[in-house]
Amino acid sequence: MSKFKTEDLVAAALQTPTQKAAQRQAEEARAATAKQRAGRKKLTPRQTIQALTSGRTQAREAREYAERWYQALRGWDVREVEIPYSFHYEPSEEGLEFLTLGSNVRAPTRYLQTPIGEFTEGEVGALITTMSRSLVPEQKQLGKMLDKLRHERHNCMARLLREDGRLHQHPERAVRYAVAVLTLAVQLRDEKAEAPLHVMQQELQKLTITTC
Repeated sequence: MSKFKTEDLVAAALQTPTQKAAQRQAEEARAATAKQRAGRKKLTPRQTIQALTSGRTQAREAREYAERWYQALRGWDVREVEIPYSFHYEPSEEGLEFLTLGSNVRAPTRYLQTPIGEFTEGEVGALITTMSRSLVPEQKQLGKMLDKLRHERHNCMARLLREDGRLHQHPERAVRYAVAVLTLAVQLRDEKAEAPLHVMQQELQKLTITTC
């Protein structure tokens, strides 16, 4: 034992300042890790139940918000607003002259109803088209799903959720549509859709891993 200690002392004496500093940093790191582990407290049964309940609540709220957007896009409820043609006055020798710009036909603008208000049909349609033409495979798939929801709604599921709040009988398909509509919602600057989108993306990942 004494021989081992003597060898340790000799080795320590032969260390360069750089080696000593590295060893000291390693020892400090080990001490910090041990302290961190010691500071962790095991959750009580009550805390565990609360954590699980909170997670389930977030999942339910995310699904319900996705359902609202899904129904808005599937229903595609629009209203038309008649916008009069443009006009202005220009001075002439005989006074102000009334001039029209372009055709005198009124141009209707169509507004789509969404959970956060109205957007022009053109704006929403352009975003869907951009997604469906994306070079990113995942984005392209979501865009095609949204395009189908808009133009072939009768070939899409009527709802993402059952009456009891559970997912449709084809859960992976329902979650994919939830991700699609919430992705569009985020692009339309719906801040409330960001957290639900994250939750549904995680749920889709779990379903994909399970079915693989």
